[in-house]
Amino acid sequence: MRIRTTRHGIEFTSDYQNSPIQYIIETGQWLDTILSETTDRHFPILATLRAQGITHYVMAPLIFSNRIVNAMSWATDAPGGFTEADVELFRDFVTTFVPVLEAMAVRRIYGELLATYVGRDPSARIMAGAVQRGDVRHLKAAMLLADLRGFSRLTDELPEERIVELLNAFFDLVVPGVIASGGDILKYVGDAVIAMFPITGEDPTPACGSALTAAQTALAALQAAPKEIQQHISIDIALHYGDVAYGNIGSGNRLDFTAVGRDVNILSRLELLCKDVGRPLLMTDTLAVEVAEPVIEIGHFELRGFRRHQAVYALCQEGEQPCRPKASLARA
Repeated sequence: MRIRTTRHGIEFTSDYQNSPIQYIIETGQWLDTILSETTDRHFPILATLRAQGITHYVMAPLIFSNRIVNAMSWATDAPGGFTEADVELFRDFVTTFVPVLEAMAVRRIYGELLATYVGRDPSARIMAGAVQRGDVRHLKAAMLLADLRGFSRLTDELPEERIVELLNAFFDLVVPGVIASGGDILKYVGDAVIAMFPITGEDPTPACGSALTAAQTALAALQAAPKEIQQHISIDIALHYGDVAYGNIGSGNRLDFTAVGRDVNILSRLELLCKDVGRPLLMTDTLAVEVAEPVIEIGHFELRGFRRHQAVYALCQEGEQPCRPKASLARA
């Protein structure tokens, strides 16, 4: 059995128009047809099945308790198609199976909605019952924070609708690279996004490399973006490797699933340095020591709220001499 979630807006596409699924949803009736040139005209998508040797196609409406109509279909390449007994079995099957499918669909929808708003791993944990305040998970991870530079100025100069468009454009530059590199979006914080790349096993190098790849992908995407996007959007990115604590915080019955801890704070403080040092991408020594690309030490900086000065690195630019951090100090 295959369960398919259709993309948003599919009802306005040519694939949907004059399709069996449109017929089922709009009429609520079964479709039981031997494929022929006539069905090709009524349902052009079935012509593809007929060309592949399918002889008989049956689609049933699945009417859930909220009256939403879904569908289930069967097809055969048997020369005579399905028998009457086959179709009758399908009808009995649908009656029995609708409650099971509805429960599965609801859980799937809830899971997808949660993943959309809180991320894949937090979604899985919440669905598994991690909903108590103070329920926190600790792990080692490479972290990325990307921020839209000059956002306050933009909000003063542009209408709200345009601000929303630019925010979405900014996230479209950053998020695809994170997902493609195996990361998980933890949080959207106004005009910034926090992502993590969990360590699998004992070696942090793959996760740190993935975080750097995601950052480079975002900056490259900005360089390739239309001029009207480049005119308003500049991206500052900070990378760090350390401990992540994330889970439920809040009060009463309103909780938030968020990331907290010392290393998350280091990440946010590091991003603020990008503008001051004139680099769109900065990283701590703990991450820099794990990546293959040549890096250069920018300096040691006092981060607000931290007693110890932080060694800060950037990717080498043309003419600069690489200077890698020492692994023993970076991991201390």
